[in-house]
Amino acid sequence: MTEEHTLTLTSCGIDVGTTTSHLIFSKLKLEKIFTQRGIKFEVTEREILYRSRIILTPLIDGLNIDYLKLVEFIKNEYQQANVSIDDIDTGAVIITGESAKKENAEELVKSLAHKAGKFVCAAAGPNFESVIAAMGSGAALYSKDSKKTVINIDIGGGTSNIGIAKDGEIIDAACVNVGGRLLAFDDENKITRIEAPIRNLEDKIGVTFDYGMVISEDQKKAMAKILADSLFEVLNKNIKTKIAQNLLMTNPIEFDGVIDEMIFSGGVAEYIYDKTDADFGDLGKYLGEEIRKIVDKQGIVLHEPQELIRATVIGAGQYTLQVSGVTTHISDSELLPIHNIPVLEPKLNTKDITIENVRKAILKSFNLFDVVEGEQSVALSFKGAIGGSYAGLTTFAKGVVSAVPKTIEREMPLIMIFDRDIGNSVGNVMKRETDAKENIISVDEINVQEGDFIDIDKPKAGGQVVPVVVKSLVFSN
Repeated sequence: MTEEHTLTLTSCGIDVGTTTSHLIFSKLKLEKIFTQRGIKFEVTEREILYRSRIILTPLIDGLNIDYLKLVEFIKNEYQQANVSIDDIDTGAVIITGESAKKENAEELVKSLAHKAGKFVCAAAGPNFESVIAAMGSGAALYSKDSKKTVINIDIGGGTSNIGIAKDGEIIDAACVNVGGRLLAFDDENKITRIEAPIRNLEDKIGVTFDYGMVISEDQKKAMAKILADSLFEVLNKNIKTKIAQNLLMTNPIEFDGVIDEMIFSGGVAEYIYDKTDADFGDLGKYLGEEIRKIVDKQGIVLHEPQELIRATVIGAGQYTLQVSGVTTHISDSELLPIHNIPVLEPKLNTKDITIENVRKAILKSFNLFDVVEGEQSVALSFKGAIGGSYAGLTTFAKGVVSAVPKTIEREMPLIMIFDRDIGNSVGNVMKRETDAKENIISVDEINVQEGDFIDIDKPKAGGQVVPVVVKSLVFSN
């Protein structure tokens, strides 16, 4: 194979979590693939070059992350890996759990992304983190290979992120404030860290938490049991205590099918699968023990994933150039270029397209990725046959428009991606039959996945082609 048919990228992923922060360097080999739709690059090999130390996420106080200490840590790890910023072709930085709630979270993640190289960055909301964790642990891929429906629970320092995977896709997600570092203490068992959710346990425990207070071994075990019981109230869809209700951060689990196996990832999973007995001055060890007791008592079938504590470390942004052709609809070329637009994939039943079904599917995808409609630009990806007739396309277009009223009102781009050559048809029908007359970007014959980010360049070759760069989150599996 000649050199021009292959491409090698160096990538870095940085994860700033409630308890720990770490990063990972990877080498991605991309090969040029010839398909009926044209030429594209696909990742054919992933090699982990360097896994960083795992440090406790530094805090200045209870409200702010210590940015300078994080930058110093990242600089040191770059040096240890013998990698410079100029070496990084792509990557992602993500901030999760209780860290995403800190006052300087958004500013911090953008600054880190800028300093670390050519990065996609995101402060992950609870549902999006559930999706990332289920993909990063390998649960999504396992569900596809095993033909099983599995539930992945990623338990970190502040949250338990729940993702249900079937046929390789995340079909439902939830999150509950159950984590190992909601309360931390020093060698003398004096409290050094208090996260707000742990105060839901105060009445039950019979204490009011305060810095410097001594916590007994029995109190640690009692708190861990309450947290574990609350988690399983959510998992079993039987939320009956006020504590579990208060700890739930999202909508409850909606999936009512059969779960074949349960998977745990995150730092607390290291205890559940008996990988460590280290004590980090928090509730992690106790929580892992209580969860394992419930698993054994209920006879739950456990599967051990490929990744535990590193499940949410994003390996890279996989760059693949694709081209949308003459069937694209761009209402105004001045809308382009656009960069780092997240891709959402509404799960649409193409055999039952009604305005309401299209609207509901889009709103559910917004919710799954913690996106508030009209607050940021997103790309809606639709796969399979849409419409098939003018009337069918009109119904589809009206359904889309009904789901994004603020996007239209604020004159934001309405971005749609199709895997078949109907982009121009949908755009034209939408312009004729709905209130969305302008700011329509409708591209087709593009293969993207939910969770990808895209760049769309200005049309080239007299408007005949539109380059689209797809940046897929590549997980370290």
